[in-house]
Amino acid sequence: MSNNNTAANPTVPETSGDLPFKLDVRVRPIAPMGNLLAYANVTIGGCFKIDGFRICSGEKGLYVNMPSTQDNKGNWRDVCWPVTADFRRQLNEALIEGYGAAIENLQATLEATKGAAEKPSLTGALKENAGKVKSQPVKAAAAKDGPSR
Repeated sequence: MSNNNTAANPTVPETSGDLPFKLDVRVRPIAPMGNLLAYANVTIGGCFKIDGFRICSGEKGLYVNMPSTQDNKGNWRDVCWPVTADFRRQLNEALIEGYGAAIENLQATLEATKGAAEKPSLTGALKENAGKVKSQPVKAAAAKDGPSR
């Protein structure tokens, strides 16, 4: 049986502290319920998806709860977790950054929607302009022979 975590494997960096794979983070902000702010999922390396992360706020700021399930005694137990402290830090940072980006996107969408609601509709603008045109006096033609071309 071969070990995939050898120096011969080109996808695993030997000395880099960075992850050897990509984390694709998807965050779904919700209306705050207690300290719960959002749900999230992470796809690791484009081939393994973990759903059920919860982003919460506490006295020390934002933090991430791992996906969990309730046992038959009513206790909550994590169903998956990072094995190393370094990966836990990187995963938490990615999820918190994803939450920040989702909130910024949501705010931009709300401001764009608000701006669109404040702009008059095309139909309303045409009706308003038509009223102004009717109230203006008709200008006399410049030449008696007819309109100039």
